[in-house]
This record gives sequence, C-alpha cells and structure tokens, in this order.
Amino acid sequence: MINTETNYEELLKNHRRSLHKIPELDRDLPQTKRYLLSVLEQLNCKMTFLCGSGICAYFDKGRKETYGFRADMDGLPIQETNNCSYRSVHENKMHACGHDGHMAMVLTLGQYVDTLDELKCNVLLIFQPAEETLGGAKEICESGVLEKYNVTKIFGIHMWPFIEAGKIASRPNALMPKSAEINIDIYGKAAHGTAPYEGNDALYIGADYLNKVYRKHSQIPGAVPRFPEGIGDLPRIPGKDPEDKTIIHIGKMTSGYARNIVSDYTHLLGTVRAFSEEKFQMIIRLLKETLKQISNEYNCKTNFSNSDGYPPVINDPDLYREIRPVLDSLPGGYEEFSEPLVISEDFSFYGHYAPAVFFLLGTGTGISLHSVNFDFDEKVLLGGFELYRRLLA
Repeated sequence: MINTETNYEELLKNHRRSLHKIPELDRDLPQTKRYLLSVLEQLNCKMTFLCGSGICAYFDKGRKETYGFRADMDGLPIQETNNCSYRSVHENKMHACGHDGHMAMVLTLGQYVDTLDELKCNVLLIFQPAEETLGGAKEICESGVLEKYNVTKIFGIHMWPFIEAGKIASRPNALMPKSAEINIDIYGKAAHGTAPYEGNDALYIGADYLNKVYRKHSQIPGAVPRFPEGIGDLPRIPGKDPEDKTIIHIGKMTSGYARNIVSDYTHLLGTVRAFSEEKFQMIIRLLKETLKQISNEYNCKTNFSNSDGYPPVINDPDLYREIRPVLDSLPGGYEEFSEPLVISEDFSFYGHYAPAVFFLLGTGTGISLHSVNFDFDEKVLLGGFELYRRLLA
C-alpha cells in the first residue's frame, strides 16, 4: 500500500516511461503484463486473467455498484525515432498511440483506490490487449467479468494530440464511428497493350468503379468530402446532424504486371466509417451494388468482403449529464466537442454492457497518433488521473 502523501505525478511518469520501453503487440504482452502485476500484486485486489495477457483487477469496497476503468495495453509495429532515455527497447515496436499513458493512469488509479477504506462504489480496473488489432474488448465483455462484479458504469481515456495539454474533452452520444475494412477484387483478361480490345482491362474497370463509388457517395448528405471546397467536381451535400457523417476511403489499389500488358486483376483495399449501424449498412450496400453494376457493365467477375469492425463509440447521454459537474470542475479544463471524431476505438463494445463514457486527454503536441515520433509530457496524465479520481469521489 502507498500512503496518502504519494506524489502521483511522479508515479504516473515512472509507470508511463517503464511501459513505453517495453511495447508489445496484440495479445502477446508478457513483459507488459509482468510490469502491471508487479504493482497490482502489492494491492488489495482480486485479479482475473483474460484475453491472453489481459488483467481485470477488482477492488471490493463493500458496495453494490462497481465502476469500471479501461486501459488498452498493446503497442504498434512501428520503429521509434525518438531519442530519449525511455525509448522502446524492442525493435519495430512502439507505444505510438498513448496506450502506455492509458495504462499508467489506470494503474495509478489502482494505487490510489488501495489507500481508501471507504468509497461510494467498488472498482474494476480493466487492462485490455488487442485494441490495435481485433477482439480484445469484445472478448473481455463476453467473458462475463462485467456481470460478475456488477459493473454499472465504465470509463476510458485516449490521448489526443490536438487539444490543449492536460485538458479533457468528449461529448454526449456519438463520439467515434463504426469502422470496418473493405476488400474488392476485379477479374479481367490479359492482352497486349497494342490490342486492349482483346482483353478486359481490370485496371480501367477498377478506376471506373472507384470513380462511380465516390460520385454516388458524394450525393449522400453528410458524406465526408474527398477534396477541399472548390477542388474537383464531386458535389457536397451537408448533413443535418454531425452524426450524419460517413466515410468511404480506398487507400490502396494494386493492378497489372507490365506497362504494355492489359491488367487481368485489380485489388482494392479501403475503409468505411459511419455513426450508426443503419448508415454503415447503407454504405456497404452502395459498395456492393456498384460492384454488381460494374460486373454487368464490363462482363467481369468480382468479389467483395468486409470485416465486422468496431461498433460506434456512443457516450451514454444520461451518464454524461450525471458526470458533467465533475467535468466542469477539472483543474485542467474541459471541452465539449461540437462534432464527433472520425477515428475508431473498440471501447465501443463496453457501452453495450453498461452505460459508458469515453474521453480524450490532450497532449498539446500536434504529433499525430501512430507517428514514429509520438511522445508527450507525462504531466498531462495528471489530468486524466484527476478525472478518474473525481468520478469516484
């Protein structure tokens, strides 16, 4: 047990830097798990092990309700370029998305909770693997651990480079969209480039498909535009609400073998995002129906698939209103977003099991998530820790 005079700012920094040095991927997180356990085993909590390296630490304060606090554990397959004393010691692995900070805040919260004899609720700390890949949050939610400990509210924080350092931000209702990966195959017929009419040009067909999809999508109110205003000829129809936003983005197109040969195969990789299941399915239908149109028009075979992806992150409006006085009292300040973000997060699964609110914590650096030089001053973590502490007060 630590005493009440503990310097939590120093604890947060030490935890974050120790974890930053040892990034691991997906569910294979033995060193990360070992570090967390080196702290948790000193505390009066009951631990459950899930999802490979996942840890749920339960602090029983004799109450009916339990509040959950989630931190994601996994890093990214990125080579760090920062030259600092705590840089990653693992080649081509890096905490470039702030998960080291997320763990530091929740771990320090556990040390704080351990000093309290009385609290208005029990506490469940959730250290979750596989956020950057797939399945971590879903597996923990489906394990029954939330029901076992009667978790009635769940909170989480993500580092965010584009707001003031130490400031908390969020909004009620939709915060982040549902996202999924899409894969499209178009099969043509090869021929020499001097006689393209003897083949069936999968490269041309792929380009036509892409053009048709983007043009159809641009006619849907709220579609995120492809270019800045005034560039290109795709129409833009504003949505009535921020939640009307939808995204179709094809990021990779592979086709052809040589400059003088008609391509017989095109492969497209992309992503789609929407703030409701209804709008998400509408976008998937648009992609499939356009592909069928292309197949009929060019007499070619095609294939379409998409991942299940994450549901949208929806902040429970009643819980948000309940905790709004806490947010307005934060010493580092609070900002309510006027519009949802377009990044995605598997924290969304927790909201299907209990009222949940997700927050952003500003680093103030402007260094984008997943960058090779992502970093922040650990002093900002005190803002997230203070939010968690006040939610328990």
